Amino acid sequence: MSTYYLKKCGHQELGSVGADGRPNRGRYLLTSMNEDVLSFFPPLSTAQLNDSALLPIIPLYSGDKVYCNFVYHNDKFHGSTAVHPRNEYRLYLNRSLEGDTFRFRENDIAVFRIEEFTEDDMTQNVYLLDLVPNDNSAYYRELNQIIEDSPIRGGYGMYNGTLPDFEMHAENTLTQHNAVTVIDDTVTRRIEDTPANNIADLFNAATFRDFVMTGYNYLCAVTGTVIRYQDFTNLEAAHIKPRSHGGLYLPNNGIAMCRDLHWAFDKGFFTLTDDLKIQVHPQIQSDYLRAFDNQSIRIPGNPFFVPDVENIRYHREAVYGLFLTTGRL
Repeated sequence: MSTYYLKKCGHQELGSVGADGRPNRGRYLLTSMNEDVLSFFPPLSTAQLNDSALLPIIPLYSGDKVYCNFVYHNDKFHGSTAVHPRNEYRLYLNRSLEGDTFRFRENDIAVFRIEEFTEDDMTQNVYLLDLVPNDNSAYYRELNQIIEDSPIRGGYGMYNGTLPDFEMHAENTLTQHNAVTVIDDTVTRRIEDTPANNIADLFNAATFRDFVMTGYNYLCAVTGTVIRYQDFTNLEAAHIKPRSHGGLYLPNNGIAMCRDLHWAFDKGFFTLTDDLKIQVHPQIQSDYLRAFDNQSIRIPGNPFFVPDVENIRYHREAVYGLFLTTGRL
C-alpha cells in the first residue's frame, strides 16, 4: 500500500492562461494546509520568513529528475503590512518540469508518490509525478472521485492504497529511462533570493551532488571528460573546503571531478588559483597530473555554480600540500 497526494490544477495558480494559451504570470501548485498533506512534504517553519525546500521530482512523462522550489510564503507572521498577508505553500513549476508546452492545464490532476531513489550509491527520497489530463478517461474519473470524496477541500486528496495506472506508468518510466538531473535557472534564481544564512539548509549530500554535477554538465572540470554507463559515472562532487574543515554542501563549494583527481585534490596534490587555474604541487612526481598545471578548469555557465573564491583560498592555504604533513595517504 502506498500514499498518494492528488492536486487538481487551478486557473489562477497556473498563471491565468489567456486566450493565446500563454500564462500572465508565474505558475505554481498550491498545497493544502491540511496536516496530512503537509506531512507528505518536507517540513517548513513559520519562524523563518518564506522558508523553502528543494523537491526532487521525477515526472513519469519524461523520467528526468527535476528540482523544484517548495516555498512556505509566511509573511503573515513576519510583520507584513499587506492587506492580505500570505500564509500559503507553493510548489513552483518551471520549464524543466513543463517544457515549452505549459504542460500543466486547468483541471488536470497531478498525482505524487514518494519513492526511494538510488543513484551513484546515494539514496534520497524523490517525488514521482503523474500528470493526468482532463480527458474523461477511467483513470481521470477515478482520481477525480477521490478528490470529490476527500474531506480536504479545494481540489486536494490523499489516498492510501494502490493506483494501478500510476504504478504501471512508474514501472515503465523507471525501468526504461535513465534519470538525468535537470536544474532550471529559475530554481537557482529563487535560491539566490533566500536569506544567505538559510541557503545551506537547502542542501544535503544528495542535492549537493546533483547540483554540482548539473552545474558542470556531468563532465570533469579538469579533463572535460566522463566515463559513463547508464547511471554509473566516474565523476564525484569534490568539496573545495572539506566537510571535515567545516565546508558546506553549497554548490559553489563543489567541483565535478573524476575519482582519481578528486582523491588528489583532497590530498592537496593540486589546488586552484583565484582565477581557477590548476596549480600542481612542485613535489608531485606525476606526468599525468603535471600536464594540467596552469590550465584553467571548466567554469560553469551559470554563476550560481562557480567556485567561491574564499573556499578556493581556504583550500590553497589549508589543504594544498597536506600530503607532506599527514605522514601517510
